[in-house]
Amino acid sequence: MPDLLPPLASTLAADANVANELVGAGIAFGTLVERTGAAVAATQLRLDASSAETATALAGTLVNVIAVSERVFRDDGTLDHVTNHVRPLPLISFIDPVFYQWTSVRLQGEFFAREFAASNETSSSSSSSSTNLFGAGVSMILGPGAFSIGSTSSGRTTNAEVSTDISLGRIRASALLEPRDDVSIPKPNQVIRGPRLALIQGEIADVLDGGALIGRTMSMLVQLNRRDGAAIAGKALSIETAGVPWRHLGGGVTNAAGQVEIELRRDFLDEDADTTPESFIISARIGLISNSVTVTF
Repeated sequence: MPDLLPPLASTLAADANVANELVGAGIAFGTLVERTGAAVAATQLRLDASSAETATALAGTLVNVIAVSERVFRDDGTLDHVTNHVRPLPLISFIDPVFYQWTSVRLQGEFFAREFAASNETSSSSSSSSTNLFGAGVSMILGPGAFSIGSTSSGRTTNAEVSTDISLGRIRASALLEPRDDVSIPKPNQVIRGPRLALIQGEIADVLDGGALIGRTMSMLVQLNRRDGAAIAGKALSIETAGVPWRHLGGGVTNAAGQVEIELRRDFLDEDADTTPESFIISARIGLISNSVTVTF
């Protein structure tokens, strides 16, 4: 008769679940945020205190600085000498104390959680059977005859089940500390003592040919004086005019009154030429002394 063994009862484990681990990661990240905020606040307080101490030290420190730089020129416009006027000033008057601040603090969480569950289930079964046959008669060799037939079978089944749950994350922290103000040193005041150039606009006149307007002129005086007002004679001046030709009306150097007279001219080549007034920049220079003016004619 068949002999069957009952299968094993199922012992599969529950599904893997990392929910508990994730809850713990959230709590840890919250603690990190709390402590980071406290650290930033404490650091900012110390930075402010340090900046206040620096400002106090700068205010109490006197240094000699150039308050005024005086440049004296000769009659030909070349530099004669420079005189620097020095006086003591508190350091904070031209160096700003630097106050640092946290402009940004960023946090990003990173975590890794994994849970693994597995189970096996095995069942077995077996059966056997036999048949006997007997024969009558006489056997000269073997004696009475007998036959036996039998069979046996068995089976085994195994089931395996695996459950895995994985969760990944990340925590990153970055912070940016920047100064609030830059260090700046003011430039000293510049005082120039030397010749003076003045450009004086003169008369404007139309140039006619048989009643037709063919051009327009403007006379100008360039005056060179010392700082006390005395005229400087016999000096050649560099004169530049943008977009309009000019010529000397006298000599090429300043006369006894310290003047050079020039004439600007516009030519209208045909009757369709634009005769409306235009503006031009006139410049005069001697050495490092220069002046310019805009004229319209």
